[in-house]
Amino acid sequence: MKDMTVKTIDAPAGRIGGYLITWGEPRQRDLQGEYFTPQTDVGLDWYEQRPVLYHHGLDGALKAAVIGVIDTLRPDETGLWAEAQLDLRKRYVRAVRRLVDQGVLSWSSGSLPHLVEVRADGQIKRWPIVEGSLTPSPAEPRLTDARTLKSAYKSLGLDISRLGLSGRDATREEPNEEKEETMTENTGRALKRLPIADERDALKMSKIAVGSEYDSLDAMDMLHGYMLLRSAKSFHGVSERFSNALADKVNRAGLKATKADELAYSTQTGFGDEWAPDLWSQQIWHKARQDNTILPLFQSIEMPSNPFELPIEGADPTVYFVPETQDEAHLTLGAGNPIPDSKIGSGKVTLNAKKLALRVGFSSELVEDAVIPVLNVYREQAVRAIADAIDNVLLNGDRTAAGTGNINSDHAAPAGTAKYLALDGLRHLPLVDRTANALNLNGAPTLAKLREARFKMPGKYAARPSDLAWLVDSGTYSALLGLSEFLTVDKAGPLATAQTGQIGFVDGIPVFVSAEMPLTEADGKVGRSGNEKGQAVCVYRPGWYVSYRRKIAVSVDYLSYYDSYQLTATVRLAFVRFDDDVASCLYNIAF
Repeated sequence: MKDMTVKTIDAPAGRIGGYLITWGEPRQRDLQGEYFTPQTDVGLDWYEQRPVLYHHGLDGALKAAVIGVIDTLRPDETGLWAEAQLDLRKRYVRAVRRLVDQGVLSWSSGSLPHLVEVRADGQIKRWPIVEGSLTPSPAEPRLTDARTLKSAYKSLGLDISRLGLSGRDATREEPNEEKEETMTENTGRALKRLPIADERDALKMSKIAVGSEYDSLDAMDMLHGYMLLRSAKSFHGVSERFSNALADKVNRAGLKATKADELAYSTQTGFGDEWAPDLWSQQIWHKARQDNTILPLFQSIEMPSNPFELPIEGADPTVYFVPETQDEAHLTLGAGNPIPDSKIGSGKVTLNAKKLALRVGFSSELVEDAVIPVLNVYREQAVRAIADAIDNVLLNGDRTAAGTGNINSDHAAPAGTAKYLALDGLRHLPLVDRTANALNLNGAPTLAKLREARFKMPGKYAARPSDLAWLVDSGTYSALLGLSEFLTVDKAGPLATAQTGQIGFVDGIPVFVSAEMPLTEADGKVGRSGNEKGQAVCVYRPGWYVSYRRKIAVSVDYLSYYDSYQLTATVRLAFVRFDDDVASCLYNIAF
């Protein structure tokens, strides 16, 4: 790709060159969603020369001052090449040239709104070039103000009739150039266009202050406008110029949160600073995660109320051996009927939804200054964190809140907000509720021990491999790879499925590795230290239900009085089982 910055062609003469326009396509658009093509009418035959401005005449110091003349416009396969002669007689132009030498300025073309024609798909059909600007932010095309152009064309003696200005714009009086340059002799002092002491100061600063069309708005006005825009379905972000102006106004207004370092902000190490420096990629490098494996294994239903009753099958009716119907007495529904009557049992489980939640605060400056779309990234990461938490709770949930013995905190009471306190999960059944379903291995896994642990469940569950699943930690997975009977997915053939996280089969039962499965002490529970044993849980999947009162919900709210955002993610769910025999486990696994 060619370098698009403006370069010096002839330093002593002050001649510069670069691409004023680059050709694009539907996949390569500017910040306005538009793009130029070689077929765009740019009005090359309108003039032999065009004025060069600084930042389209929007700079508060230079205003509409003409700093040079474009005398060459030449299209090629890349775009429209432009060459210009700078007016080195002007002191501030020498400062601008130094910025060109430093490689921080680029070309940006200017046209007038009534001259422009853009197709519905964003292709620019007509864009007569009326000026070219040297700017530090050529992110999108600029529609130049008519008064700025009139002043520039007048200074070069160019005919303004081709611009098609309205009568008001064409006849409006311009400020007297001499009056702008100096005050009256009575004042005894000069008023310069560029408020610097001399050229050395300009070069030392390495920048020229740039004004904005948003100068009349304060920070709160712009923030309110941003929130209104953001609420629209068609919102695709604001322009770089809007973001920069808003960031500057927020900084000048001194808006900040009331507590120190509790929000992620643009200069806080580890919580914003890494996403707002210069020259960083706009791609975020995601950390490695294991896929969520627990939640997709189970049936799920919506809860229309909380609590909610889920009916389940009870005892089956009794089946009898009976004689052939022969007598009229056999036709009664009473005692004479040869088929004794019986009942079908009924049952229910009660679903009580529990809430998992997270909250993140971050400043509006971080949103404005970060090189990645912070709101989207935070929202996606929050959803993933909640999904990981659901897997953790379904697997490790234990409502033992006081004293010791919680399977996740065996030697001390857990923190009151620990997520696993929400409900009882898969590991809790064999380790606490029905310890007869747990098998202490105290060694390396073998096929015989896996089968023994599996058949701790009743045969009606254990003998249905298609309805079972093994859940293991990564260390146990590594040990299983050493078993000749362990069939990896790549060798499974017709048995292979597309279930997320599946790593293989044992006796036709799919095996899943979960990042939420912890290493434990020898008793299968997580202690203070010495957690180096593995665990494998065999679960009868139809015996469990996940029910939602509220699926994962993410909300991002702007708090104008703190100039900050609050992101919350929540979920309300219940996890119930058919009976106390629908899971077993093999614990104290050595690697």
